[in-house]
Amino acid sequence: MPIAKTPFSVQVLLREDEISSGFAAAFARRFLDEKFFYWLPASVSAWVDLMSAPEYRNANRALRLLAASAPELLDLWREVDALCGLGCGEGSKDRVVLEKFKQFGKPLAYTAVDFSQSLLELALAAADGAASTARGIKLDIMSDNHLQALSGQGNSCIFATLGNTLGAFDPLQFPERLRRIMRPTDRALFDGELFDRESTLSGYDNPTNRRFAFGPLAALGLTERDGELNFELRPGRHGIHEVAKYFVAGRNLELRIGATVMHLEKDEKVLMSSSIKYDEPVFFALIERGGFEVELRRKSEDGKFLLAGAKPRY
Repeated sequence: MPIAKTPFSVQVLLREDEISSGFAAAFARRFLDEKFFYWLPASVSAWVDLMSAPEYRNANRALRLLAASAPELLDLWREVDALCGLGCGEGSKDRVVLEKFKQFGKPLAYTAVDFSQSLLELALAAADGAASTARGIKLDIMSDNHLQALSGQGNSCIFATLGNTLGAFDPLQFPERLRRIMRPTDRALFDGELFDRESTLSGYDNPTNRRFAFGPLAALGLTERDGELNFELRPGRHGIHEVAKYFVAGRNLELRIGATVMHLEKDEKVLMSSSIKYDEPVFFALIERGGFEVELRRKSEDGKFLLAGAKPRY
């Protein structure tokens, strides 16, 4: 007899046919946005594997830093009764927050928010038993209308952007966009990886992460025999840096995206979204410039990862 599972609901603001047409349009531009790396089954499977891979140190850094900072968050934010995970992924970071609040007798209502139906299901399953209630919302976080739909949760809601996800949402613009939907009683959590010229690239150019980065191309039937996947460290200006990635076709390729047939010529590039890294003062300054007062500033034990707890400034 199959094991009964706790049911949950997902509100859909973004349909699968919209994602599919967006994927085809992105490939036609030869630039795959961040969201497409979490959509198809091959990508989701690769992401879940990456979260437990020892080579990918950010997952462990984020989890340990959240757990260590939770008692202070509980003390700072006594009135909080809801958690909204923005780009929740498989839900492991949000679960740390939910579990810590529940341990202190303050279970939170949980809203998991992501582009991927599969990841929403995983996040809601992970929250089972740790949240007072749980629901999912499938949307495009880059849409202001979709983001506005998240406002007004509980009496006081933590909006959590965890797992170095701020960079995927545009660190120059997203804090201000988030601030506009928040009430004075709401709070925000952001984390991010510090830039290190010596070690940053090695955390990404490894077999497990290469499989994840190749996920959208694998969904089109490509393998690494069809071309080369490249990672490059690009030190930036003004304290914001990136690990860039791109695919170079090794031969002429014919690809099918739904009913659409596309061609990729030999030596043609398909660019992919970069992973953003920060200088420490810049990370906190970006949040403050977005209209927040940073109440908590914490760093991981190895000094490579940051966590900020903030309230909207009025």
